[in-house]
Parts: sequence; C-alpha cells; structure tokens
Amino acid sequence: MRTWRVGEVATATGLTVRALHHYDQVGLVTPSVRTSGGHRLYTGPDLRRLYQVTALRQLGLSLDQIGDLLADRVDVREVIDEQLDQVDRQIQAAVRLRKQLLAAREAGPDGDGFIEIIKLIQDLHGFLTPAQLAAMHQRITDLGVVAQHAIGVEMPRLYAQAQQEMRGGTPYSDPVIRKIVDRLDALAQILRGQDQQAGQAVREMWLAKGKQLAGARDSSGWADLVAYLDQARALRGKPLTGSSGASGRAS
Repeated sequence: MRTWRVGEVATATGLTVRALHHYDQVGLVTPSVRTSGGHRLYTGPDLRRLYQVTALRQLGLSLDQIGDLLADRVDVREVIDEQLDQVDRQIQAAVRLRKQLLAAREAGPDGDGFIEIIKLIQDLHGFLTPAQLAAMHQRITDLGVVAQHAIGVEMPRLYAQAQQEMRGGTPYSDPVIRKIVDRLDALAQILRGQDQQAGQAVREMWLAKGKQLAGARDSSGWADLVAYLDQARALRGKPLTGSSGASGRAS
C-alpha cells in the first residue's frame, strides 16, 4: 500500500505542514499508518478524505461544519443552506458598500460627508477621552469615503425619514421603522468598531445637544425621535406588526 509523508502531502496539495498537523490534532484528517520510528504516513483513503476537506473549505465551510458533515452528524443540505444564507448576507453588504462608494465618489472630497466628519469629531470633545477620540478619528480616516457617505449622507437621510414617519403617525412597531433602526445601528457599528464605550458616548452627545447632521432634520422633537427609535429597538426578536403607515410619504 502506497503511503505519503506529511511533507510530500503538503507539496502535492499546497497546504502547509502546520495545517496538516492541525487537521490531525482536531481529528479531521489523521494519517492511518505509523512507522517504527513514530512518523505518521498518509494512505490513499486518508488523501481522499483530505481532498474532501479542502473542497469543502473552498466552499467557505468551517472545520467544525466539515467535521459534522463527514461524520454524518448533520444533513448536507442544512449546512449548505446555512452557508448560502451567509453568502447572501455578504453579497447584500457588498452591494450596499458599492452604492456607498459610488455615491461618495460622486460627492467628491469636498462633499458634505467630509465636513460632517469634522463637525462630529468636534462635537465629541468632552464626551470621549483623547485616546478614544484619536482611535475614532483613525477609524473614520481608514474607512475613507465609506465614513464620509455614512455620516454625511446616509445617516441624515435615515433620521429624516424616521422623523417623517413618526410625525405621520407610523407606529414604532412598523417594519419600515425596524429597517431604519437596523441600518442606523449597522452604520454606527461600522464607525465605532468594537468600542462600545465610544458608541455610548456618541449617543450621550446626541442626547445632550440634539445635534443635526448636514441640516437634514429639524432638531425640534429630537428627544421624541430618540425614544421612538429606542422603542423600535426594544422590539427586536419579536414579531413585526403594523403596516407601512406613512412610509409612502417618506419614500
């Protein structure tokens, strides 16, 4: 029976020796033969299993998912459907990012986004520590046109739409409001990264000052708008109710 050493398998497959050792350690692909000197050797069936693992990895499956599949612990369609959902979410995120980039490119470096970033950083003085300010400024700089579009265009538009829906009598349980809240929170997450304290500081700044972004919304009733959106956030995980009340007027 033909056997292969780990170095030979690494060369043939393009995998690293470290990766092969890891597969062995987690029990995913274990060489079946051991020499008298203690060296492990791969057999033909071992390589066929390795090829299955590499093929499934190329589909984006995790090692845990692959292990469950090969051990027949889960249905293959269930795992593929889960992966398809993840791919669909990635596609949607990429499409949104592409739209933001196109809009930011049209706005140019002198657009509202750049001005609003400066205003935002200035407003945050006193609410963030110098280190937090520096970190947020660096993150926004790294995001570039994406941050410019989010701060100067998309977030003001979303707040203006939410305010119009609120004044039009749309209940906070309406799917339209849930969609607005979800997108606002997603943008906030992008801008602040993993710093939850910075996110809370931004919220406190807005609550304290009722600042406007790019003059896109009337600051009157700001506290009511914040409470309205918070009520929608509190419904996450619960069934959506209501219809798109004033959404036709806001679209």
